[in-house]
Amino acid sequence: MSPAILLGVSYPLVMSRMAGHDVGGVPVASLIISVAVGVPWLSQVTCGPVYRLMGSVTDVAPQERVRHFIRLWPAVLAFSIPPVLLVTALVAVTTHWPAQTIAAHFLLLLENMVFAQSLMVADLLRRRRHWALGWAAYAVSVLALPTAWYLPPLLATLTQVLPMRSALAELRHPLPVSPGQYVVDMFRGLILGGVLWADKLLLFLTLGVEWRIALAYLCLQPAVLGYSFYFAVATPRVTGALSDFHRGLDSVSADSLRDRSRYLTRLLNRALVRAGLVEALGVIAVVAVMVAFDLSSLPEVLAVSLGSALLAVLTLLAYEIDHAGDPALALFLSGAHLLTALAVFILVGGLAASFAATAIVDLVLIAISVGVYRARWSSPEYSFFWRKALSW
Repeated sequence: MSPAILLGVSYPLVMSRMAGHDVGGVPVASLIISVAVGVPWLSQVTCGPVYRLMGSVTDVAPQERVRHFIRLWPAVLAFSIPPVLLVTALVAVTTHWPAQTIAAHFLLLLENMVFAQSLMVADLLRRRRHWALGWAAYAVSVLALPTAWYLPPLLATLTQVLPMRSALAELRHPLPVSPGQYVVDMFRGLILGGVLWADKLLLFLTLGVEWRIALAYLCLQPAVLGYSFYFAVATPRVTGALSDFHRGLDSVSADSLRDRSRYLTRLLNRALVRAGLVEALGVIAVVAVMVAFDLSSLPEVLAVSLGSALLAVLTLLAYEIDHAGDPALALFLSGAHLLTALAVFILVGGLAASFAATAIVDLVLIAISVGVYRARWSSPEYSFFWRKALSW
């Protein structure tokens, strides 16, 4: 939750100090918002393929994993440039900002991608305090020099790169990657990651800054909290049980494997339910705050907070359908949401109306996803066995 907490506190505190400052005639605050709405989605696109590429070194010493990442980094950066250019081009077409501002947008978005990639080492090595340090440096830079729009991701990246300095010599020996498979992985990140993060970028592209940005991000927090809870708290036990289950495919009896399968499924079900409960409690808290302080905003709060919570649920179900061995269906369900969101945000427009309309479709997609999820995880001992057998 470091990004949501630190940036959610720091940016509102400095908005007044940004007033009167611009880049190419565009307010600094507008430039920062134009980048912020695209960073989470693009991070899924540019960072997702790295996890597969790092899979071959999961059991080696931490320093060897760092060296492997450094050797991959040039290719990762190169593949990051086209999607960053694409988002910048969409912003240019929809805002008609001058060239200086568009160049600044490209630079700041690329800086944020470099920072997101630098965080992957701390993530892969489970160094969560180190990961949080990067976001703390980002927030401190925002608070200290809010008009230096280019500085926060640079300083934050520095906190991650300095501990890796002994491995930086590996940049002279970059590893090649398969462009075809890499682009496929990026596409999967685009579709699966877009379910939770696309709506903010679509809001900016259709409405500019003419929407209640602070309210929208406040209402997003329950979804982010549930999503973060799922991966940081609820799934480590699932990951351990899944590893044990995979080892058992080669060595244990059918009865024992069936018992492990049922245990794994119970853990996975519990993780999803607990994440959903965290989201529900978050939505209740946000609604209670708005009832106390701004009752007139209640329709928007309900639409955005509930709509965002459904997005997180759909995202997690799609991930688990993918993990169960049905990536095509996970992409189809996620893609159906993205196409719906694109049509709704263009044709319907508006904050509350857009989220309410997409929520109706998402309820249908979630119902389908629950049925598929239950079918795919009802007997994982059979589905995983045959997948392994066919891979021989």
